[in-house]
Amino acid sequence: MNETREKTLVDILDKKMNRQLLYYLDICTRCSICKDACHQYVSTRDVLYLPAYRAELIRRVYKKYFTGMGQFIPALGEAREIDDKLLDELYQTTYACTGCRRCMFYCPFSIDTTWILSVAKAMLIAAGRGSQILAELSGASISKGENIDLFKDIIIDTLKSTEKELQEKVGDAKANIPIGKEGADTLYVALAGTHTILPAAIIFHQARVNWTLSLFEASNYGYFLGNVPQAKTIAQRIVDEARRLKVKEVVITECGHAYRVMSHFYETWAGEKHLFKVRSILEVIAEYIREGKIKLARGHVSKPLTYHEPCQVGRNAGFYEEPRYIVRQVASDFRELTPNRERNWCCGGGGGLVAEFEFDDLRIKTGERKVQQIRETGAEIVVSPCENCRLQLDTLNEKYNMEIEIISMMDLVVDAMVIDKAAN
Repeated sequence: MNETREKTLVDILDKKMNRQLLYYLDICTRCSICKDACHQYVSTRDVLYLPAYRAELIRRVYKKYFTGMGQFIPALGEAREIDDKLLDELYQTTYACTGCRRCMFYCPFSIDTTWILSVAKAMLIAAGRGSQILAELSGASISKGENIDLFKDIIIDTLKSTEKELQEKVGDAKANIPIGKEGADTLYVALAGTHTILPAAIIFHQARVNWTLSLFEASNYGYFLGNVPQAKTIAQRIVDEARRLKVKEVVITECGHAYRVMSHFYETWAGEKHLFKVRSILEVIAEYIREGKIKLARGHVSKPLTYHEPCQVGRNAGFYEEPRYIVRQVASDFRELTPNRERNWCCGGGGGLVAEFEFDDLRIKTGERKVQQIRETGAEIVVSPCENCRLQLDTLNEKYNMEIEIISMMDLVVDAMVIDKAAN
C-alpha cells in the first residue's frame, strides 16, 4: 500500500477518534463473553466473527499509529499496520456483521461493536474496499431521488391496479392511494413494490386517516454501506417531502433500520430537529386497535404462531410490547421464542446481508440458531415486521425444510380485520 493511501486511512481513524471510541478500545478486557452472544461465532466458531476480535482489528491499527509502543515495538502490543491483508480481514469481519448488537447487550461494559465497525467501514470506503453491491444500491437510490419526476408517473400507473384491490377489499369505490397530498396528517413511507403499500392503505382507510404515500422507499442502503453522507442524502428526500407537504407525522413501514435512520440518526447527522413526529407502523397499528379505529376478529389465527423479533425493531429500536399486543389480538395460540426481547437471536439476514450474495453461505449457516428457536416452539406461522428478516426466514424455511408460513405484521392485521363494506 502506498504512503498516501495509508495516511488517508490513518487520518480517517484520527478524525473518528473521540472519547466513545477511545473508551471502547481501552475498556475491553478480552473476556470474550460476547462469543456466546454472537449467532455467527456460535454457528461457525471462526474467530473472524468474534465480536471482540472485530473490534480488536481497529484497536491494533490504533496501537500502531497512535501509541509510542506500537510505533517502536509493534509486536509487543500486537500493533498492525494498514496493508491489503488487514483490509481484506477488516472487510470480511465488518460487512459480515448483521448489526444486531446482541454482543453489546451481553458485554459487561456495553461496548458497541457496531459503532466501532462504523469506523472500519469509513476506512474501507476510503480505501475503495467498501461493499460494491451496497454502494450500487445506495447510488441507485440517490439517483432516483435526484430524478424523481421521471419516476412519478410510473409509480402512479403502477398503483392503479393496487387501488382497485383496495376498493374491492374495503368495499369503497372512492378509496384511493394519495400521492403528494399537501396538508395530509400522515406521510407513509413504504418499501419498493406494492406489498407494503396495499395493506397499509387498507389500514389507513379503515382508520379514517388523512394520509399520503411517499414517493420514496424507506430502505437506506447508505446506512448499511456505512457511508453517512449518502445515508443522510437518502433520508433527506423524505424529510424534504414531509416539510413540503406539511404533514404532522412520518410513518415508516415494517423496516427497523429505516425507522432508526429517521428517528435516531438523521437529527444527529443534520444537526437539526424534525418538524414532525416519526413513528413506526407498529406504533400506529397498536394505537388504532386500542382506540377502536380498526377492528380485528379475535382468535382469527388458530394455528400455533410465533413472533420473530427483528433486531432493528426490538433490541435496537425498543419496540417489544406493541407487536405482541397486536399479535395477541389475532392469534389464539401465540408461542414466544426462547430467548426473546433483548436476548432474541438474530435471524442472520440483517445489516444488508440478504443483498450481499458473497455472504449467502454464511447467513444460511448462521441462521441455524434461529431455525432451532422456531422449531422448539412448534409454531406453524412466523410473523415478523421486517422485510430483510422475512427474506432470510424464507431462505431458512427452504434450506432447512421448516415447513412454516412467514407473514408480515400488516398482512396478519389485514387478514383478521373486520370490514363493514356497507358502512364504506
